[in-house]
Amino acid sequence: MKLWMDVMRDIEHVLDDYERIFDAWEAGGIDGLVIGPLFFNQPKLMPGTRFDSGQQPLASFAPNPRVYQQFGVATPTDPVAEVQQQRRLDQMLQAAKDRGWAVWLFQAGAGAGPDATGNPIVDNLTQRALAARMVDALQHYPMVDGAIMDGPEWGYEIAPHHMNHRSYIFNDLPESAAAKCQELGYDYPALVEAKDRLFANFHTLKSSHIALHAHGGLLGGARLFQGDPDLFAWLQFRVDSLTAFFQGIRTQVDAALDYPIKLGVGPRSAAFAPLCGYDFVRLAEFLDILLPKHYFFQRGFDGMLGTIYRYVETLVHWNPGLTDGEALAVVAALFGLSLPNVSNRDDLESALSPEFFARIVTQETVRALAAVDDPERIVPWVDTGRWPHDGDPMSPRDLLMLLQSADSAGLKRFLYHHHGNLSAGEWAVISRFCGTPWRGLESSYQPPDMAVL
Repeated sequence: MKLWMDVMRDIEHVLDDYERIFDAWEAGGIDGLVIGPLFFNQPKLMPGTRFDSGQQPLASFAPNPRVYQQFGVATPTDPVAEVQQQRRLDQMLQAAKDRGWAVWLFQAGAGAGPDATGNPIVDNLTQRALAARMVDALQHYPMVDGAIMDGPEWGYEIAPHHMNHRSYIFNDLPESAAAKCQELGYDYPALVEAKDRLFANFHTLKSSHIALHAHGGLLGGARLFQGDPDLFAWLQFRVDSLTAFFQGIRTQVDAALDYPIKLGVGPRSAAFAPLCGYDFVRLAEFLDILLPKHYFFQRGFDGMLGTIYRYVETLVHWNPGLTDGEALAVVAALFGLSLPNVSNRDDLESALSPEFFARIVTQETVRALAAVDDPERIVPWVDTGRWPHDGDPMSPRDLLMLLQSADSAGLKRFLYHHHGNLSAGEWAVISRFCGTPWRGLESSYQPPDMAVL
């Protein structure tokens, strides 16, 4: 197995010494670089502080107004880094490409300008602004292979404290979505009513209904929520609208460039992806790679155990008398996830067992690979270490079991997120599994281990 390295948050920590770092990475099995968002820190900021400082970062390149005029959107006005800094990044990307690596831009649409203020799934102006920024970035960095999008997506959390977070599912049908519903042939008021009924149903779950329906497969699971046809229409709208967004980006980018470029997207893990609107098979028809989130940590955000924990916690809170086991049965009916040795929420604190990796990681890998004709088109994000997505730590042992299970399932490559957080223990595991084992005392390279969210 090989891997790509993700560089985000403080690009400078690699930019300042990339040849030595690239040598170490290559020895450890890295054959690709994913970099972005394309911004530098302000010079007076300390590494790792730019998102907490309140100061605006510096764009890595000056916008080309003609591109934005072509798309009918306003040109971005973000402050831009000095030319010398821009050239250093150009040189670093070319150096990676000269090694024969794959080179991808992450979130190439970041900094899309004043017209990118709406929900891009349903707002065509925002979508055009994002496409314009992507084209501008890809033209500025002609040595890259393509661009990776991380969202947008529909929500997947039901916990009330996600009310103001992008992932809260019950915020997903604002009035701004009405026009997109009509465009795709959906009845907007009916979908809103279905959403509200789901919210009510989540508050009125009965033990007897769970016992009868939760383990009854597709048909039984549907009856758990009264077989609501508009609920399934809402879920299908989420898929159709998100697919249309990515198809729109693909079409606009291809039309604006006079050379082929690759595009990819990073959905959630296969179990959660449909709820977010991702249809792996449909996306694979026009996107070059899919990068599902192989995030399995507890707490934080985007981690499998954390999402399951919040579902159980919330369902039990909303339904006094419901047991954790019954809430887990609802989770299994919704997502097809039945975790080994987990019968209540407390078990989730120690769920990362060998059995978990052997069953769940294998299952999620196999499901993703089934959507494509070439395993090289699936490159899952992997995040472990001390602070994965603000979640509980995952040890080097956990990482090793994750990689072993994914490898046994047929995975050829993963994407490590992200270099700023890479710890010595993780690099020891990765380099041993993918390349030449790293020996800290003998190497001039030391993983940064900065714990930068």
